[in-house]
Amino acid sequence: MSFYIIPSPVGNLDDFTIRAVNTISELDFLAVESSSSAKKLLKKYNLKIKEIVIYNDHSDEKARAKIINLLEEEKNGGIISEAGTPLISDPGYKLISALIKKNIKVIPLPGPTSFIPALVGSGLPTNKFHFFGFLPKKINELKKIFTKCSADNGTSIFFESPHRIVSTLNLIDNLFGMEANICVAKEISKIHERFLRGTASEILLDFKNDKDLLKGEFILMINFLSIEEDTSVADKLFEKLSGKLSNKELARLSSEVTGINKNFLYERFLSFSKKT
Repeated sequence: MSFYIIPSPVGNLDDFTIRAVNTISELDFLAVESSSSAKKLLKKYNLKIKEIVIYNDHSDEKARAKIINLLEEEKNGGIISEAGTPLISDPGYKLISALIKKNIKVIPLPGPTSFIPALVGSGLPTNKFHFFGFLPKKINELKKIFTKCSADNGTSIFFESPHRIVSTLNLIDNLFGMEANICVAKEISKIHERFLRGTASEILLDFKNDKDLLKGEFILMINFLSIEEDTSVADKLFEKLSGKLSNKELARLSSEVTGINKNFLYERFLSFSKKT
């Protein structure tokens, strides 16, 4: 008995691999997020499956037990998501963990995922990157994660909704300005695939000039200019003047001295203040 993790196309159905097709053709059952999406893909490749099991964000221990029972009956199964590689910002982690604990053989297949094509087409550094999934919705949490990422010299990758991409870019612009190199990838592998590259303010202008760009699915990638060495001067000013000036005044003064974005320094000083 084996359980296969099978990537499905993120947009273009022609991206389904030969191995994925051959694997599904030999399965006894297939776990899917949505039966309608799965049937569309199966129909294109003339694939027939004996049993389809729904497994999504709402699935519980009972659903996992059902899949385990099928496998313990010496049946072979697999899982596909609506788009891309299962478990990447999709349900499935708890299921795979449960199968491993039961010593059931798990076989992951290579295949489509949206953020890797987005990264290699972004023009941003690819030698070091972090994928964070969907961005948090609260402003304070956004500020924390962006400030944390700004201390890294790699590329930070996020999923973002079309309803929030503009507000998120405005926040990045206010915090980091020219210190954040950005690429927004839209509709990877689909007809309206686009790459918007530049600073936050430049990409915001693209959205302003073409409202249709706001439709679709977005991957936000950021590479922050290395300012780690420069912050030592600002940090020293904080040590000397903390308590004598407000964080806002300290940020303004430090920005004038070092040239570092004052909003970034303000968030940094706030984090220092919380630790003391």
